[in-house]
Amino acid sequence: MNPDARLQRALRPCDPPDGFAQRVRARVERERRARQSTRLPVWRWMAMAAALVAVLAGPLAWREYESRREALAARAQVLLALQIASRELNTVHRKVVRPVSGPESSGSGLSGKEGRP
Repeated sequence: MNPDARLQRALRPCDPPDGFAQRVRARVERERRARQSTRLPVWRWMAMAAALVAVLAGPLAWREYESRREALAARAQVLLALQIASRELNTVHRKVVRPVSGPESSGSGLSGKEGRP
């Protein structure tokens, strides 16, 4: 047999067996359901990743917040301590170094600063 005749015989139209269309539709539907159940849409994966990041990063962010709050409280305490120390030093300075009034203030023993020899 020549190749053309064999090819024509092999490609001759024929009717499919009974129930073929229903079997194909059923198989397509089964595969579609299987793909849907195993593959989540991208937005679901993104939502799960965001939730995971929030759960893992939450304690770290809280620790950073607490650390910063404690540092600011310590800074406020240091500034208050410096203000108190400055006020006390100014009070002591005023008591120790008083402006000298009277004849001694025009004396030659002064170095040019008020009340200091």
